[in-house]
Amino acid sequence: MPYWGPSARTLFALVSLCLCLHASSLPAQGWGYDKHRIAISADGNNQPDLNYEGTYNTADPDDWGATPATLAILAKMNLQPKLVHFSYNNFMPSPAHTTARNFMQEGTQGAIARWGFDADVFFDVGVRKEDAIEHLKDELAKSVESDPLYFVNMGPSEFIYQAVQRVVNEGNADSLNHVRVLSHSNYNDHHLRHPSHHTIEQVIELSGNRIQFKRIKDQNYPKDNPKVGWHTGQDWQPWAWLENHRDPNVAWIWESMKMHQHNKADISDAGMIYFLITGDANGSPAKFQAFLGGGIPVDAQQLDNRSSQMNKTLERQKELQINYNNAVQSGNLLAIEAEDFPLNGDWALIESADASGGAYLQFKGKNHYAAAQDAHTITKQINVPQAGTYVVKSYMRQPSDAEGDKSNDIWIGFPDAIQKGNGQTITGFHKYFGRSKGRFGMNGQIEAHHKHSWLNVEFPKPGTYTMQVSGRSELLQFDQFVLYRELSADDVLELLEVGQ
Repeated sequence: MPYWGPSARTLFALVSLCLCLHASSLPAQGWGYDKHRIAISADGNNQPDLNYEGTYNTADPDDWGATPATLAILAKMNLQPKLVHFSYNNFMPSPAHTTARNFMQEGTQGAIARWGFDADVFFDVGVRKEDAIEHLKDELAKSVESDPLYFVNMGPSEFIYQAVQRVVNEGNADSLNHVRVLSHSNYNDHHLRHPSHHTIEQVIELSGNRIQFKRIKDQNYPKDNPKVGWHTGQDWQPWAWLENHRDPNVAWIWESMKMHQHNKADISDAGMIYFLITGDANGSPAKFQAFLGGGIPVDAQQLDNRSSQMNKTLERQKELQINYNNAVQSGNLLAIEAEDFPLNGDWALIESADASGGAYLQFKGKNHYAAAQDAHTITKQINVPQAGTYVVKSYMRQPSDAEGDKSNDIWIGFPDAIQKGNGQTITGFHKYFGRSKGRFGMNGQIEAHHKHSWLNVEFPKPGTYTMQVSGRSELLQFDQFVLYRELSADDVLELLEVGQ
């Protein structure tokens, strides 16, 4: 290796500085990217998924540092407006962070506050799974030749699968011709946390092979060569320039990286965005340093607006979480998961990330319209901590190919409580129906005295009561029953989005 004297080293530093000062003028050339829309979905879950029986019940903490680094790269190029979707904690079913520190939330909120991203396009899947999937679906569906979408896969493929499924179900599959999915990780592309989950190949197949897919070289390797890749194991020296960077917002990336619970210097997923921006799949700490240069300039007014918006969103999420906890603790909200019912007859348990608890029940038997059948009745003892009259709703779904009102009802009964329909006391089983396709929707009415009404159940005192469900129509699916009092249906919908 030739020796570089002081003058040569100084010249090299000046050249590097000039290059980095012009980072905003670098050609966008990775996979044809040229300031198009970008969507990103990452994992990073720190809340344990206790229903997962594999090796990991939390996600790889690499995204805790990779997310700030990724967003820094976009901000350096003034591409904040081009980031149209960012979901995180997408290790489905993504339990909310109730007992563990939410590092991903800290990283995204820190980037929003520092670099002026739009807080409305960020989604914590553990808190807003439904909103996140719907939002990505909408961005996928609006893709056309002149406005393609680049989706960066920083987590398992199940999240995008569910969004693509909705695009297809809603008749917008042709938009997927203009969607490009970028990956670098065989693990992310094929990790199945539950048997019902899907690989990236299944995502592409679901799209009718319309989606374009590219996997660049693994950005983790080689860990023993800091000149290539974005993961240097426990060797932090190649990243030391970050710690005392003159731009405190850039130095914050170092703080985020150091959160890694195994002390690994790993921001490998950031290599994908670097590739899109520069066309270089061989990034490194030194190249990242040159790219960021002296720092990331931001517009003060834009920062103020984004920060205010983010704070409002955070306060609302905190308020909803408190309200949800209060509603459950006071007994005003009872949520009963389908998988908690002991199986009987032709009821089947189906594992699915679509369902709130990771599974739903489906009636696989024949239609029984005349009366409830003991052979196909499932019974659950429910604890009611507060006496009162509760509205009974369910999260149900019809198969996607069901016609009209087919596969949309069950028999329901509360034999040791007081049931009411149309303002009258009723007894025994009654037809209970709803209508929802594509996703589990909260609904549910009964047919009593030849009229339709909500089902109200009065529990005279706190205690344990019996709830019975019997198969009525073939292939109906239900995920959860919700009983509530002193709340509106809209209140319940909002609270459950936080509590799922």
